[in-house]
Amino acid sequence: MNDQQLTPKEQKVIEAFEAARPGLGAIAESNIRNNDKTGWAEIIADTPESELVVREGSSTNSFMYKRIGG
Repeated sequence: MNDQQLTPKEQKVIEAFEAARPGLGAIAESNIRNNDKTGWAEIIADTPESELVVREGSSTNSFMYKRIGG
């Protein structure tokens, strides 16, 4: 696992996942740090800051969930 310091955008993603559901922040951080396998850090780096927002929506099965991104 990569122990490199997280960028502000990566930290924002982790915090948003954790706020959506406790425990998801650790999973998001793991995915970011394992970028060579997941690509998460590259995706976050390529995503404009304005698009890193939490939104609520509904899926086709009508459950409500929090979403990160567009």
